[in-house]
Amino acid sequence: MFCARCHREYDAGHRFCPYDGAELAEERRIDLFRFKPTRLRGTILGERYEVRGYLGKGAMARVYLALELGTGKPVAIKVLESFAARAERTRERFVREAQSAAIIGHPNIVKVLDAGTRSADGAPYLVMEYLFGESLGDWLRRERRMDPDLAIPVLSQAASGLAAAHRAGIIHRDVKPDNIYLVGAQGDPYAVKVLDFGLAKMQAADHITATGTAVGTLEYMAPEQVVSDRPDARTDVYGLGVVMFRTFTGELPFPRSEQAELLARQLATPPPRPSEKRRSIDPSLEAVILKAIRKRPENRYASMEAFIEDLERLAGDRDGPLSAEEPLPEPNDVYVPQGSFARNAAIYFYRRLGMEAPRFD
Repeated sequence: MFCARCHREYDAGHRFCPYDGAELAEERRIDLFRFKPTRLRGTILGERYEVRGYLGKGAMARVYLALELGTGKPVAIKVLESFAARAERTRERFVREAQSAAIIGHPNIVKVLDAGTRSADGAPYLVMEYLFGESLGDWLRRERRMDPDLAIPVLSQAASGLAAAHRAGIIHRDVKPDNIYLVGAQGDPYAVKVLDFGLAKMQAADHITATGTAVGTLEYMAPEQVVSDRPDARTDVYGLGVVMFRTFTGELPFPRSEQAELLARQLATPPPRPSEKRRSIDPSLEAVILKAIRKRPENRYASMEAFIEDLERLAGDRDGPLSAEEPLPEPNDVYVPQGSFARNAAIYFYRRLGMEAPRFD
């Protein structure tokens, strides 16, 4: 049995969804899916996919629900906007998303099934598995925060997908709740898929991001992203740490504000303790969050695998003390920019906050 509202599946004995009360259908018919009408309905892409509805859009692309004609299976098709398709750098990033997902090949990474170019205007598109559920971002906007017994498995799965990306030499660089998808299925915890590798960076080299260009979502940017230093796996650790902070407290470490001020705080201001936002936060949980979002990369978890180990300890699935409770390798947790551009950027951001920049030795 299938819930057309939340897309969970249940045994045949259920008539209504225990989660949201909607009446269940016997099968996943595409007409039951949640989508909006579109003038592109009926359009055939690549002689294989028929567009049925509109699902949503981001800054550079629109996503449509489509039917794979040969199998009758639903798929999601992400089409680059025409204005974005004209920029070579954006097209390259779009292609990178497909390449990254194919290289990683992990159950916690969304599958990219196909790619092509729309004949009408030359806009590139990606064909992805259709996910039944909602993003963690949508969940948090509705419920505000998540209890540990549900949240820790969600975060662990997201971390597992990111760890697989890192082993493949790929850094995501835009870890945020909207890029963590909760796949609805019978029972909890959710299955999780990490989305949107369009900003991903190959660790060996990156020819797409210009020097001095910050990449990512402001509220989740690590200090090294703020000043355009080279990211590594610990950059994604920071992003997932901010996601974890928000998931448990219902708030961001640094509230949304004017862009330059927000970036300055990400770089220069110590984060508040999660218990200041939610008094019931367990001290061990707080320690894990704070280790993930330290300013200096060397003070964070050294790898996503190390982060996962502490999440497993929180869940009771691994023995031993939390590594988050160990002394800092560098007690002075001030980010040290690596290049001349980064140093000048850091000085600017400190001045934005009326602070004197430290000596970056």
